[in-house]
Amino acid sequence: MKEVPIVAPKPIHGFGDERVIYIPCDLPSRLLSSALKKQAQLEINLGFGSFFKLQGNAVLFQALGAPLAALALEPMIVSGAKEIIVLGFCGSLSVGFEIADVVSISQAFSEEGTSKHYVPRKRLFSPSPALRRQVESGLRASGRDFKTGTIVSTDAPLRETKSWLRRNQKRGAELVDMETAAVFALAEFHSVRAASLQIVSDELSSGKWKPGFSSSRLEDRVKDYFLPLIIP
Repeated sequence: MKEVPIVAPKPIHGFGDERVIYIPCDLPSRLLSSALKKQAQLEINLGFGSFFKLQGNAVLFQALGAPLAALALEPMIVSGAKEIIVLGFCGSLSVGFEIADVVSISQAFSEEGTSKHYVPRKRLFSPSPALRRQVESGLRASGRDFKTGTIVSTDAPLRETKSWLRRNQKRGAELVDMETAAVFALAEFHSVRAASLQIVSDELSSGKWKPGFSSSRLEDRVKDYFLPLIIP
């Protein structure tokens, strides 16, 4: 039985959307922010991110990290959201993933502190099979290539040490972000669907950091892969 929280999430008046697109961060060019502002029917500043109401989609934007993701997504779930698609940027822990690769997440290890409050005895989470298939089928139908991979979600990106890297490589983590595992746990707890599509923005697999967040290739990937999902 789920214990009732002392402070419960409050429904958002007039929400009415079954799908939430969650975008934890933007590119340095603010490409996503500009696109959202042009298409938004409504924008609400949440203080730790923004909520955009678009035609057919609700978008949670720039609530960075697992705690803020849960804090912002729970009111949307109790308001009627049935599925969450994470569109994020991740680091590569494997030589099989390079900057600008697009990856559909197949599993997520939890190293953040949020998921255990929803699913206490679990540290490996999966996307909802039906929603993952839907996202991947849409990409294939439009001729857009992608890879699949396993991610680890952390609260401490500045503590990605060489021993941390080796440990995660050994257990099969190929990518790293800050939110996916928590979103999958939140979805499991509330019996809603979740999937995660990531673009590789930097590489750590060698033990040295190779950044690529300002790459023009990332902008092209966002235009080709993320914008069609955000603005159908």
